[in-house]
Amino acid sequence: MIKRKYYYNFFSFISFFLLFFFSFLVYKYFLKSEPSIVNFYNNELSSEFEMDIANNLENLERFFENYTFIEKYLINRKNSEIDINIQIKEPFAKNQINQEIIFTDNSIGSFSFFKEKYINSIDLIDISNNPIQINNYLRKSLAEINNLFEISQIEYVDGRRYNLYLAKGPIIMLPKKINEDLLIFIKQNYEILKNNTNFQEYLDLRNFHEKTIRAK
Repeated sequence: MIKRKYYYNFFSFISFFLLFFFSFLVYKYFLKSEPSIVNFYNNELSSEFEMDIANNLENLERFFENYTFIEKYLINRKNSEIDINIQIKEPFAKNQINQEIIFTDNSIGSFSFFKEKYINSIDLIDISNNPIQINNYLRKSLAEINNLFEISQIEYVDGRRYNLYLAKGPIIMLPKKINEDLLIFIKQNYEILKNNTNFQEYLDLRNFHEKTIRAK
């Protein structure tokens, strides 16, 4: 009799505990919780990509590991609202063949991640069949090259050098090694070459470091 009463009390306690536990879960996750409003403070990301981010709020750090073009992000939670501020890296060019944006650190992001207005704001077009790789020579000389030329398109050739397609003018075929000697030569001679009728199609600097240049 005592043993039966003991089992009865034990099962009553377990039943009460389970009822209390599940009631607590229902209250916490269904009755008490309010739908979160997610606000994005950026002008670059597409609404589809923002939705993907909002669906991964619980593990954003791991989610962003797949999107290396994101420089940093800040999340601020207040009541039922979540504010997300995302900063992306500096863009270099867009490749319309592959529908991708290339960033200055060689990160790549699909057009689908960005708003059309942002994509259109990137002037330089990469016409390479494969994504361009920005080597150290180009990275160190990029600002100076932009000051020398109005470049509309760039092409990565043979996995080692670049062709520059000017907005007004011919093609500049760069050597693999872009150094100070090359930049000084271009500064001192480009205006003279522009006025030369033999220089209408291209300036071939591929063998510049062997003291050979060609123009057509």
